[in-house]
Amino acid sequence: MLMTTLQSIGVRVCLLLCFGTVVSSGCEDTGPRVYTAQRYSTDGACLEPYTAIGLVQADTLASTCSAVCLRLADDLYVSTVCAPYPLDSSVEAPDEFADCAAAQAAPTCEVVEGADAAPP
Repeated sequence: MLMTTLQSIGVRVCLLLCFGTVVSSGCEDTGPRVYTAQRYSTDGACLEPYTAIGLVQADTLASTCSAVCLRLADDLYVSTVCAPYPLDSSVEAPDEFADCAAAQAAPTCEVVEGADAAPP
């Protein structure tokens, strides 16, 4: 009888510890966050709508910072999302790169409704 009671208590303690671990790990604020930016279209000299360009590890990811230019492969992006920046991007300063200054001054591209739709 004593052994059954001890086993029962052991199982309950184990379940509580396991549950506590799952709950506490599910409440962490740090984790992968989607970083978004606007691609600079050199053809239209405008900024396309925000799109995901990578994942970053962060507690929070605010979009209240000064505009920054990020080079990702051959594309230039502008974003007001705060650091950290995606690892595969490089930050470009507007006073060092003319296309960054142009991108930061560019208007948002006009989106034509149904432009991606297939013709009837």
